[in-house]
Amino acid sequence: MSSPAEKPERRCMAPQMPSEVISQKTYAFIYAPGPQWLVGRPVTEQNLEAHCAYMGDLYARGQVPLGGLFVDDAGGGFALVRAKGRGEAMALLAADPAIREGVFTGVVRRCHALFNGPEDMGAALSQVRSNKRAVRALFEAVDHRDGEGVRAGYDENITIHEAASLPYGGDYRGLEGALRHGQGFRAAWDRFQPNQTRGLDPRFIADGDHVVVLWRHKVENVETGDRLELPAVSVYRMENAKIADSCMFHFDTATLLRFLERNVVSPASHVPEDLR
Repeated sequence: MSSPAEKPERRCMAPQMPSEVISQKTYAFIYAPGPQWLVGRPVTEQNLEAHCAYMGDLYARGQVPLGGLFVDDAGGGFALVRAKGRGEAMALLAADPAIREGVFTGVVRRCHALFNGPEDMGAALSQVRSNKRAVRALFEAVDHRDGEGVRAGYDENITIHEAASLPYGGDYRGLEGALRHGQGFRAAWDRFQPNQTRGLDPRFIADGDHVVVLWRHKVENVETGDRLELPAVSVYRMENAKIADSCMFHFDTATLLRFLERNVVSPASHVPEDLR
């Protein structure tokens, strides 16, 4: 349960659901106005600051996945609580500052969860963490030109999509296709990405079965000092913590092609006339 009063930002984030919490029983706390409830006053004027802090801590530990205030004039509210048994649930309610101070009265009722949100949330969070780790490992492998590490991140039916205008552009399917994509990428950029300037600076955003990575495409001709740094986005669809589909979006492919033409000894035949 929470009130409209300000709360630390961390309480707005989904809690990490440890397995021991997911395996616990579900109880409902039903709150009603107590003797210290200020009759006729809105909830924002009630003495609930300590209560909100207490519930926020339970939420951060994964023991209160859901709660809130009733919006009618009768006051009160509810919270769903995960506990090992009724005794622990009763103790959690009794420790609530709003109960101790008489702002609320409360009862504990056992719930039979037909739709178990905490378990679903725990499974979803576990999937997201696994997907994020897999894509992070892929970027580390790319950064270190670790071919086996890159291959390990791909599903056997991987599909990779690159902008058609790039020298290695097009669609690549399967692990053999992923290998050809990697060879084409390295043929274009390895000479312009010495180890000290290869950093991709990735930022990972994961949700459900997708991971999005914001990264930087950095290239440099060390002999001439010609250098380029552009933002890029990669979108990955995951299956069983493996990359099943990969789409890469460069901020400006025309600028990338001009860089290649300026710095490759023989003119790049793949560069369209209007970009030269």
